[in-house]
Amino acid sequence: MVRFADKDRHQIFLEPEGFDNPEVYVNGFSTSLPADVQEKAIRTVEGLEGAQIIRLGYAVEYDFFPSYQLHATLETKLVENLFFAGQINGTSGYEEAAAQGLMAGINAAQKLAERPPLILDRSEAYIAVLIDDLINKTILEPYRMFTSRAEFRLLLRHDNADLRLMDAGHRIGLLPERVYERVARRREEIAELSARIDKLSVPPAIFNAYARGKGSSEIDFATPLPQLLKRPEVSLEELLPEVVPDGLNGYAPESLTEVAFAVKYDGFLKRQQALVDKFKRMENNPIPEWIDYQAIGSLSTEGREKLQQVRPVSIGQA
Repeated sequence: MVRFADKDRHQIFLEPEGFDNPEVYVNGFSTSLPADVQEKAIRTVEGLEGAQIIRLGYAVEYDFFPSYQLHATLETKLVENLFFAGQINGTSGYEEAAAQGLMAGINAAQKLAERPPLILDRSEAYIAVLIDDLINKTILEPYRMFTSRAEFRLLLRHDNADLRLMDAGHRIGLLPERVYERVARRREEIAELSARIDKLSVPPAIFNAYARGKGSSEIDFATPLPQLLKRPEVSLEELLPEVVPDGLNGYAPESLTEVAFAVKYDGFLKRQQALVDKFKRMENNPIPEWIDYQAIGSLSTEGREKLQQVRPVSIGQA
C-alpha cells in the first residue's frame, strides 16, 4: 500500500462517459499496476464484482535532464552537438515541448551549416522567456509557459508576432520570400498610417458630435488625433473616417489595430522599451568563462552556488 496507507477506506466516483455510452469512468481509482492486479482490485469494490475493464490505467515516466546544463541554443554544455528539447528539460509535453523542438532543431541545423545560432531574447518571444527560464532557474516541477512569466507583455502580443519574429525566420531561411514581402508591406503600411495620424487634428464640431455618442468629454479647440485616441472610449476605426472621408481606404484592419494600440499605450510601450534597451546593454557585457564565483566574497553563499551552477555568459543573464 503506497497511496493513502493511513486510511482504511477510499472514496471513488463512478462517472458515466455519456448519455448513450455504456462505459463508466472510475474516478479516484488511479493506478498503473499490472493488468491482472487492476482487474482483481476493481472487483473488490462492492457492486463491481463483475466489472470488465475496457481501458487499463497507465502511467507515463520520462527522464529528466537538469536544464541549467543547457546553452541558450538548447545544446548541452557537457556534450557538444547534443541538443535536448521537450519534457526531458522539465517542461510539459504540450506547447512548451513543441517550442523547444523548433528552437533546438533550428540551432542544430544552424550549427551543421556553420551559421550563427538563433537566440531570441525575452522581449522578442515567449519561446525566449521559456528557454531563458529553463537555463537560468532551478525547475522543481513541470514548467508551463504562463504569460505572467514574461516581463514585457505589452511587446509580446499576438497581433505583432509577425513583426517581431519574421525577420529572424527570413534570415535563417524558414520563411518563403512571398510571405516575407507581405510582412514588409504591412510594416510599411503601419509606418505610413502612423505618420498620417500624427499630422491630423480633429475640429471640435467633428469630435464633439462623436463624443456625445460615446460619453466622452467635448473639446473647445482643434486637438491632435493621437491625443484623442488615448481616451479608452475613442476608436481609430470609427473616428478616422469622420476626420478624413477616405481615411480607412486601402488599410488592412490588422494595421489599424497595430497603430491604434501603439497610440493608446504609447507611454507604457516607451517605458517597456527603455527597460529592454537597458537589459540589452547588460547582455552585451560578457562574463569570462574562467571566473571563479566561489572566490567572490561579496556574494551570498546562495548567489555563488547559483552562479557557479548556471555559469552565465553575460551580466544580463546573471
